[in-house]
Amino acid sequence: MTLTVVPGRVDESARVADALSGDREASLLTAEGEAVRLPVELRAVLSAAARALSDGQAVVVAGRDSYLTTQEAADFLGVSRPTLIRALELGEIPYQRPNSHRRIKLADLVAHQAERSERRAAVDRLLAMSDELDPFDGGFVPTR
Repeated sequence: MTLTVVPGRVDESARVADALSGDREASLLTAEGEAVRLPVELRAVLSAAARALSDGQAVVVAGRDSYLTTQEAADFLGVSRPTLIRALELGEIPYQRPNSHRRIKLADLVAHQAERSERRAAVDRLLAMSDELDPFDGGFVPTR
């Protein structure tokens, strides 16, 4: 399910996000007037969705076992569809082809995204270490 913000509802979404944030308990009021307590995990999901909507972003609500199209998967990763297709063909991300179209499991995309973040952090650490150890930085002049 994809939700998009409706102009004029941004303030309402921000109010909901603020009400759900923090350690406060929250309840849902049913049509019959019964208050149903929201679990912490659900409160966090609703708060994040409301905050994204208040920022004008679309929100996708899906289970980890959901399958996405290649365009949905590319949008999720923030890459172009051809870049995603290349990653699929290189075997970097598993996919299924139940018919002529590829389908990618959301859980596999989340795992790929986490792996990319870990690799990026490792490269950043290596760059920081090389900056610290660079003998040509800081006025070192080799002699003959």
